[in-house]
Amino acid sequence: MRTLNTVLALVLAIISSYVICSIVRADEPGEKIKKANLRVGTFDSRAVAVAFAPTKEFNQSIKQLMDEHKKAKAEGDEKKVKELEAMGKAMQQKAHMQAFSTASVSEILEHIKDQIPAIAKEAGVDVIVSKWDVVYQAPSAEFVDVTDLMIKPFHPSEKTLKIVESMKKIPPISLEEAKNIKD
Repeated sequence: MRTLNTVLALVLAIISSYVICSIVRADEPGEKIKKANLRVGTFDSRAVAVAFAPTKEFNQSIKQLMDEHKKAKAEGDEKKVKELEAMGKAMQQKAHMQAFSTASVSEILEHIKDQIPAIAKEAGVDVIVSKWDVVYQAPSAEFVDVTDLMIKPFHPSEKTLKIVESMKKIPPISLEEAKNIKD
């Protein structure tokens, strides 16, 4: 039994020595681990909101809300009228926060979620994030503006493209300011 314990102790000592040597060797000067540069695609979320606003999907949701409002008014359902008016106001406020400030456009991106991997591949990026959500970047990280690729699936008109281009020169307003925009 004592011999078995001695053999086990010896095996554990050999394994421990191997592990320690491996760790020490990796830390030796001149043996730097090559780290791949991360390519991050960034987009201006305001541009996505502006490109989505004239789409058929967005306009159908507005039309549906207006039709429901009209029906509730005709039926004299004041409670439903007030609910729908509050929904409309909230939608407008959210649209202002997305188009003029830095509010998330995640629900808009749901409309093109199947196309995002192809956008990343076309841009040659590993990750895509809103440019307003980047809080730190390592010096080795490479950032690529993919805004134009992110709005392309919404088929923006020339007018929309001009608006998006002019937005690039204007910083977003604060969320509080956007929240308080009056129509």
